[in-house]
Amino acid sequence: MLSVFQSDTRLYELTWCGEGGPAISVEAWWGREALSEGFEIHVDLLATDAYLELKQFLGRAASLKTRLSDGSEASRTGLVRAASKLGSDGGFARYRITLVPWVWLLSRGRHNRVFQDKTVIEIAEAVFADYADVAAWQWSDEVSGFLADTRPRSYCVQYGESDYTFISRLLAEEGLGWCVEEDDQAPAGHRLRLFADSRRFPEDILSQSANGGRGLRYHRADSQEAQDAIVAFGEQRRLTSSVLSAISYDYKAKKTVSLNVPGAQSIGGEHAPVLESYDDPGLYAWANAGEAERYGRLAMEAREARQRTWLARSTVRSLRPGTAFDLIGLPIDPQQTSFEHKYSATDITHVGINNLSGDAIAAVAQRLGEGLASQDDTLLSGGDPIQPARAPQHLDPELLKLAVDRGYGNTFTAHHAPQAWRAQLQDRSGARLNPRPTTPGPMSAIVVGPEGRSTANGPDELWCDALGRIKIRFHWQQGETPEDQSSCWIRVLSRQAGPGMGWQWLPRIGQEVLIDFLGGDIDRPYLLGTLYNGQGEGGITPTPGGQDPGNTSEANTPFDPATDHRPSGQGNTASGNSPAWHGGAAQSHGHPAALSGFKSKEFGSTGYNQLVLDDTDQQQRLQLGTTQHSSQLNLGHLIHQADNYRGSLRGTGSELRTDAWGALRAGQGLVMTTWPHASSSQPAGDNAPAMALLKQAGTLAQTLNQAAATHHTVQLAGSIGSQGKGQSKIDDHAAPLKALHKVSSGMVDAQDQDAAKGDAQQKNITASADKRPHLTDPAIIQSGKAGIGHIAGQNLQYTNGETLTFASAEDTNLAIAGQARIHSGQAIGLLAGAIEPGQGNTGLKLIAAKDDIDLQAQSDEMKFLARKDMKLVSATQHIDFAAAKKIHIAVSGGASITIDGGITVQCPGTITVQASRKSFGGPEKGGYALPAFPQNVCVECLLKAMNNGSALAKV
Repeated sequence: MLSVFQSDTRLYELTWCGEGGPAISVEAWWGREALSEGFEIHVDLLATDAYLELKQFLGRAASLKTRLSDGSEASRTGLVRAASKLGSDGGFARYRITLVPWVWLLSRGRHNRVFQDKTVIEIAEAVFADYADVAAWQWSDEVSGFLADTRPRSYCVQYGESDYTFISRLLAEEGLGWCVEEDDQAPAGHRLRLFADSRRFPEDILSQSANGGRGLRYHRADSQEAQDAIVAFGEQRRLTSSVLSAISYDYKAKKTVSLNVPGAQSIGGEHAPVLESYDDPGLYAWANAGEAERYGRLAMEAREARQRTWLARSTVRSLRPGTAFDLIGLPIDPQQTSFEHKYSATDITHVGINNLSGDAIAAVAQRLGEGLASQDDTLLSGGDPIQPARAPQHLDPELLKLAVDRGYGNTFTAHHAPQAWRAQLQDRSGARLNPRPTTPGPMSAIVVGPEGRSTANGPDELWCDALGRIKIRFHWQQGETPEDQSSCWIRVLSRQAGPGMGWQWLPRIGQEVLIDFLGGDIDRPYLLGTLYNGQGEGGITPTPGGQDPGNTSEANTPFDPATDHRPSGQGNTASGNSPAWHGGAAQSHGHPAALSGFKSKEFGSTGYNQLVLDDTDQQQRLQLGTTQHSSQLNLGHLIHQADNYRGSLRGTGSELRTDAWGALRAGQGLVMTTWPHASSSQPAGDNAPAMALLKQAGTLAQTLNQAAATHHTVQLAGSIGSQGKGQSKIDDHAAPLKALHKVSSGMVDAQDQDAAKGDAQQKNITASADKRPHLTDPAIIQSGKAGIGHIAGQNLQYTNGETLTFASAEDTNLAIAGQARIHSGQAIGLLAGAIEPGQGNTGLKLIAAKDDIDLQAQSDEMKFLARKDMKLVSATQHIDFAAAKKIHIAVSGGASITIDGGITVQCPGTITVQASRKSFGGPEKGGYALPAFPQNVCVECLLKAMNNGSALAKV
């Protein structure tokens, strides 16, 4: 009986590629193949061996050969992906195998990887290279020119999808299609042909050299016909969108790129509506308008290719996707006389029944017509939305009848060959211009540096570009090359971002970060924030049901070495990055996780900057500090803090400290006071106590100034005016003390900033409900409720450009361990007892406990005046009176003594001389050394130095 299946007399034959293989014969076959989907063909086989091992079929290449009408053969070669035994029939065992192209293997290969700065061709070949044992492919000649103007993909991710889905969507987006064709030199006997222009398809072999001439005939199916023919051919049209629009924003160029592509083909008649399809391709989808136009045109061509198609049924055994044919004999539409009847099949369903006996054919037809069981590969396929071609599970009765009558039949969808055909894919949301996998949610990743390193190189802990973008590596990334170990530059989310404003924060190399994706697009990642992935040594292990944990000293041991200036317990019990102030231990580290805030880290070292918020009950504290020179601002409950350790009390209030230099600047004035506000609602500039003290000082100075005038001594410039009467440098209408009081008494508008500045310039001191206290000039006002101490370990200097006034309501004391020097460019006035005598009726005492008292009037007279007695006493030595010209001593009674070249004694009364001895000798001259005074002083130099505030002057 097996003789009836001899290959030389039968329509179909299955041969194994390579050596060996079981002896089998084809009973029937059916399947489906389509452009950019491949094929799946089920072949029912008969064998005399009922115990063939099924696994020997899997993965093996086999060729289904079909004898054509002219005696030649057409082959469909593929790999066996499935094999099953269907049973036995009259001494024969029936088997079924499923043939697929090698590209089907991509649907079972899954990878998570990243491609950077690669073209679609480079990406595809990298994926195909994983299947080198069976893979063979060829790029059509027009592909390189078609892709010449396209940019490499800066960042392209394959995640959670099969290699088949990944490649299919990339090719479809670029307008590329593919088909399967025979290749005797390929490892699996066939190859993938990737094309950009379907109008260049080669012609079907029967259409090229049919028995009756060139082309395929439109003719009824007849067993007497020597040539295969198309037996049914009908046109179908669909109403679809006629305009394609999209818009994308480029954040780097700060502009939008839009497209509006009308269809090249007429969609319908005059009453057909114009429908627009608006797509959202995501951010920075295109580099420019030209690129947007290109991809929009490709998408429109994909839609137009499906708007008008033809459905056909034929007996053409050579017909395959990726070839074209001329259709002849079709009734001509009078309105389309110039229409070129050249088509290409895009989707074909085949059925073939070998030329068996009539009963055998009938049995096969009955079995095929009852429904075709096929393997359920849902679980094996991974559920990808894009799958290779699948054979039908039910056959059209007309198609089956054609196969019974002619041994072969097919139904196919045809495309008008002169029109470009593009692939169009479906994802879970429907047809899209750029179908890409959407992510299930945010993902964790590690920040990397150059060459994909996840550890910093010394101080180089930060790696970013000019836009503040970083690179990361997902945990699922495969590969060992630098591009496999990193991502593209990705943007970092900020709480606030604007022109020259916002938060500036960049994660460091090695940190774990959380990545999300714009619109769920796997190719558009951005950084949400960072994650801690370590566990600090602090805390007490929880116990079930709140049970007493017993002795916890062992758990707190890591904290025991901590002191005010030495941290401890900062190691991680698990590798990674633990929080700066991790879970506390109230007994050992002094805080129940009460610390929060921000802490940075010095590049390549242990220094840091930090903002600590301490929310310990009744001990609130804030610290803004840096380890650079131990510079800190501490507010609230002041304590020592050594990293995670809360130490001993340092005080309460505020502290601004540094081990380096410090400066405090206020361009519009500064108020420093220890008088507290009565309530927190009082204005910040309120300084009533200082105003009262300044007013008191002004009153005191005015009183003493009047006394100075009365007693003919030098008056106070701070009271009468320094630049003129009642004038000062800061106020043309007030002396310095009064002017300073006005400065501290300023009142400015509380509602409008410009009005407030105007009030300050006008030195307004009039209070009202809509005014607030504010200094009118950039002065520093210091006031201490209990006093102010200015203390210096070395020098203490007071220097000013106008007047220096010391005023005290009671005493002013100067205690000087060394020398006291008072130098004045003009007068020095000392007035004592202006109000009342001092203690012990003391007016002015000038005493030198040691050494001389030297009083000199180097330019003019020296006067000693006393209302009552004047005493000049030398307790142990003599008193010398010397003058360059004469000495004249006189009293109000008229008596006088004049000493010059001689001695003249005059008196209106009696001269009494009492002496135990009187001696008058001859003339004699005695000299006396007088002091040498400066001959002249440069007054102009002194005035210039005084005006410039210089401490030195030429005299």
